[in-house]
Amino acid sequence: MSDNVATPIYTLEEIRLGLNSRAPLQERSQQRVALGLQAAERLLVRVGPEETSIPEIAIESGVPRASLYQFYPNKYAIFAHLAQIHLLRLEHIVKAKTLEGINSKLQNLEVMVTVLANIVADYYDASPVASILVLGGPFSQTSYQAQEVMIENITHTIRNFFSQVDPPLAIPEQPDVVTLVIEIAFTCMKHGYYRENFISPMIREQAARAALAYLKSWEKV
Repeated sequence: MSDNVATPIYTLEEIRLGLNSRAPLQERSQQRVALGLQAAERLLVRVGPEETSIPEIAIESGVPRASLYQFYPNKYAIFAHLAQIHLLRLEHIVKAKTLEGINSKLQNLEVMVTVLANIVADYYDASPVASILVLGGPFSQTSYQAQEVMIENITHTIRNFFSQVDPPLAIPEQPDVVTLVIEIAFTCMKHGYYRENFISPMIREQAARAALAYLKSWEKV
């Protein structure tokens, strides 16, 4: 079966992510959730979110429909779970790259913002499902909240980096400038994905420029 997407592998943390009291405890249940998520990813790439359904996921995965409904009341709950997984992975990547900049004493704001814009764009361009669900969404309130949690989680790390650039930036928490910078760049990427179905080099550059322009307005504040 060729869906132009490798079969994804999920950690136990990812399998349980966001399911709370419904999180699978037994290994067999965990395997069924993983198979359902893998099938949903293939269907999202092959037929899109509108045509993806729990009955189709059941057929694709070989997992009984009743077993899927045990964890997901509808397809949007599966979409939300997948969005949370991809946003968690992206959060880890952004944090690691920002900490790398801090540890190497990188003080060039333009370089770091451009690097971050590109690694985020690289992730989305390499992950069709992440692009569909995050850039093309959100498809539910839960997905939107997962996106905001991811931004909140990386804000502290990025704020630490901004404090060491030269000249230093006076970054207030009210308004939350770091969050706004991330949202500005993200909006540019959503626009690029909507227009071209990927994040082009031009849009990457514009995302970085827009974020930098807003950040630099705080240099003399």
